[in-house]
Amino acid sequence: MVAEISTKAELEKYTSDPNKLTVSICYRFYRFLVPTLPGHQADFESLARENGNVNFVKVDLSEGTNDLATIYSVTAMPTFVFLVGGNEVHRIRGANPSGLKSSVAQFAKPASSGAFLGQGRTLSGKDNSSSSVPTYNVSNSLTATWSNMNPQAKVLIVLCAAYAFFWLI
Repeated sequence: MVAEISTKAELEKYTSDPNKLTVSICYRFYRFLVPTLPGHQADFESLARENGNVNFVKVDLSEGTNDLATIYSVTAMPTFVFLVGGNEVHRIRGANPSGLKSSVAQFAKPASSGAFLGQGRTLSGKDNSSSSVPTYNVSNSLTATWSNMNPQAKVLIVLCAAYAFFWLI
């Protein structure tokens, strides 16, 4: 479920748990544009349904100014602010559905059931399962980083890589 908020006090209600991720979308609702934009609020709501262990909140900025827009320096629409407790850990400016999904997966912690979540070992120190140790997916992290990067920084990186490539030839 996605909650609609408009004040810092309402946001603090969702960020009171210091270990739980809260994702807020700051947007200005234009009825004639929303159906044509990728990553519009329907995608945000489906992501909320898929991740029950994460708080999702919407802040509509079309009704004048909002304290939250000032506090979090919202300069683009939509802006997704990722908070753990009350601290900002990540931000996405603009509609980026794949970046949003990967960032939620990166920063969300699974709901704790109180059960042991480890893989267990035998007395010999070897694990009982035949599965390999889980690995960190670097490609998703790099894709999210690249898609959220400033366009001027992207150009600089590409030019430096091209210079290094031609220097080595």
